[in-house]
Amino acid sequence: MLAAAAVEGDVVETGDGIFPTVDAAVAAASRAYTYYHDMGLDVRHRIVDAIRASMREHGERLAYEAREETGLGRAADKVIKNRIVTLGTPGPEDLDPHAVTGDDGMMVTEWAPYGVIGSISPTTNPTSTIINNSIAMISAGNAVVFNVHPSAKAVSVENIKLLNRAIVSAGGPPDLITAIPGPTLESAREVMYHPDVRVLLV
Repeated sequence: MLAAAAVEGDVVETGDGIFPTVDAAVAAASRAYTYYHDMGLDVRHRIVDAIRASMREHGERLAYEAREETGLGRAADKVIKNRIVTLGTPGPEDLDPHAVTGDDGMMVTEWAPYGVIGSISPTTNPTSTIINNSIAMISAGNAVVFNVHPSAKAVSVENIKLLNRAIVSAGGPPDLITAIPGPTLESAREVMYHPDVRVLLV
């Protein structure tokens, strides 16, 4: 169900990973993680494939929106960056279990997720950072709470909504990627010190 949150006089539609408060965003990501944790590597492959397909479709538009909103960089360069991270960010294929055998027995290495990761994204490359972080962290079995840069909040919210739709379309849980519509320095501190956020990427 969609709701709305007021952000500096604007009304921003919540849903698709967007929540009115940091606590709500973290709680939703935590719920999504509990489902995702037990889904296995095959689901991760399908989800990341769906994310890559969505960002191939929408990456150029997001790049131009990022340039327009932030006033930074060149849109053509942002298009290239979005394409590079969409296609080149390592995915679950790099996380297959690894077995080693020898005279003393066998050792199996299986990569375990952290849980909910907090990510603070920049104004310089907002969309390529969100795409890259999302693919990498979801591939590893984690959920992500973003505190995006206030100067790139509109395009970042749109980016996160598109990613959530791709995840759900591939059979993943809703709200595996979350954020709030009105990020501030204070909300960044809330994410960084939240007891349910296990790791930070800044």
